[in-house]
Amino acid sequence: MFGFFKKKKDVNTFEGRVAGLSVDDTMLQSYQEKAQEQLPYLIDFMQNHEKDDELFRYAVKSRFEEGEDAEHMWVQVNDFVGDYFIGKLVNEPNTIKLIKYGDPVKVHRKNVEDWILEDFLVHAKVGAFSSEYIRNKANQK
Repeated sequence: MFGFFKKKKDVNTFEGRVAGLSVDDTMLQSYQEKAQEQLPYLIDFMQNHEKDDELFRYAVKSRFEEGEDAEHMWVQVNDFVGDYFIGKLVNEPNTIKLIKYGDPVKVHRKNVEDWILEDFLVHAKVGAFSSEYIRNKANQK
């Protein structure tokens, strides 16, 4: 479902297309609310399981701003400290120039728009609430 652990142009890019979504998109807002409501599950899971990329992988999606430009990108999470997810950017920004793929970043829990947990022990993925919606929007262009 997700290749966000491999370098790709943008998680909202599907076959070369970027999903341009309005800030007041009510469906996207509902997915973000759902991600926030269920975020304690991800945090609890991370705190109660080994930090082992062979067993579990975590990512959060957040808005990154630079001047008037903004992009919604994924961060592969290594840790959760205080109220911050700490990891590295796993998208290559299209318009933002101050950060790039692989850069270390922190995302405050209140800024998480979506999240995903991959559990390799049971071969399950949890989260990714907005992914199908964004993919469908990108395919409409």
